[in-house]
Amino acid sequence: MKIGYVTDSGSDIDAIYADKIGVKVVPLTITFSDEDGVVYKEDRDFDLDSYYNKYSSVDDFLAKTAQPTPHDFFVAYEELVKEGVEEIIVVTLSSGLSGTINSARLGYNMLKRKKVEVKVHLVDSLHASYAEVLLIEEGLRLQKQGLEGEEIAKRLREHVSKFKIYILFPSLKYLRKGGRISVTKYILGTLLRKRPITVVNKEGKNEVAGSATNTDEGIHKILEMTSEGFTRFPKQVIIIHGNNEDYAQRMEKQLREYFDDVKIRKKCTGVTISAHTGPDVVALISEF
Repeated sequence: MKIGYVTDSGSDIDAIYADKIGVKVVPLTITFSDEDGVVYKEDRDFDLDSYYNKYSSVDDFLAKTAQPTPHDFFVAYEELVKEGVEEIIVVTLSSGLSGTINSARLGYNMLKRKKVEVKVHLVDSLHASYAEVLLIEEGLRLQKQGLEGEEIAKRLREHVSKFKIYILFPSLKYLRKGGRISVTKYILGTLLRKRPITVVNKEGKNEVAGSATNTDEGIHKILEMTSEGFTRFPKQVIIIHGNNEDYAQRMEKQLREYFDDVKIRKKCTGVTISAHTGPDVVALISEF
């Protein structure tokens, strides 16, 4: 049985890689504070460099994202059906962070109303960014073993628990704008020059896990928390950064010092993530 895969642009998957492994990417939409009424799609044609430049060239710049519509998913499903796919596995952003999985479900309902013979299996990643890609890679591995879509999706939902994501924010500003800390904590933290560290919890929501006074200290704390005091090490990690290769390299240096033989990949995150973290964010996705 031919199986197809769909994810959203919050996965940070590269368009060329998505094409290579046969994944349809449904884009989220984006609006900018300096461009009233203009709506962008976070697709392969989106200019990520220009977006990041806005943080330094536009005063109080903010970006906002919106989940894809059910029709966006419906179109992706139809494309796969035309390619002969009989089962579709959809891996989405955490339901604790976005309503994207609801759009994916409604898109499937639209497909069923057309009486299209295809099974769609939804997988809530309960995470974000490249954790979604890691799930798809695991799905492709299971597919090669001869498993069918329903069983693959079941195992992927179980596999979600093997991920851990810690994020070092550049400042408290974006946590405050997102309503995740109080005004009092924001003022105090700003005065103390604190940089918050968050973790994606079991419900797929972002919560404060600690703080640091500088980037290197924050990276060290993330490695310490990830490894539970350097006693438990992941089999692979993805360094996610907000257009700051220096921070990514500094994290990689510490990883190679403390985590022996771990597979490391680096990825600049797109708008879906950085709109909520700000630029210069650095994060670690670990798979155990």
